[in-house]
Amino acid sequence: MIFTDPITRLNHIIELSWYILFEKIVSEKLKINKESSLQLHLSKLIFDLGNIYCILPGENFEIEMETNHQDKSIDIVCILGNVKAAIELKCFMKISNRAKDLDSYDALKDIERLHNFSGFEVRKFICLTDNSYYPKTTLTGHGKSVMLKHGTIYPSNTEIIPGWAGKWKVDRDRPIIFPNDIICNWISKKNWHYWMVDVK
Repeated sequence: MIFTDPITRLNHIIELSWYILFEKIVSEKLKINKESSLQLHLSKLIFDLGNIYCILPGENFEIEMETNHQDKSIDIVCILGNVKAAIELKCFMKISNRAKDLDSYDALKDIERLHNFSGFEVRKFICLTDNSYYPKTTLTGHGKSVMLKHGTIYPSNTEIIPGWAGKWKVDRDRPIIFPNDIICNWISKKNWHYWMVDVK
């Protein structure tokens, strides 16, 4: 069944594109080594499906990467007719040996940014990782306040203050606050894990 409502269709296009991409990554049909390759492959799928799902007279599909909006860069913006979607991506690869507490803060910050973007009927955050540390580890110390472990709930209108605030010389020390509850709900398959948030 194809929905005529463009918001429902745009949500479906993005989610179906992601599910296809994730299965290709898990099966090793596609190789992902960093966020830019994830962005490229997802954008291609969204563009192809978006054009297929143009079903109303005069309806068109557009997509952009690294779009400037309110002085911030959005990873992917797509438009179905008059309906716009903003998508933020994170890709945390085990081989990169990144600072995981800062990664976690960045992920939460992206969700907060999406909440604050105006002019979008659809807003999604997607995080992909091959490192089970993010969805499975209970953090202690400075990173405890921003951990992404599966099942973690960040209540609405409650400040998330990183444990390193005032202690480390990093830019990532500002409090984060969500207007709605955010739940870390990871999906895992083989060595891959993803977390998708439909930002309301």
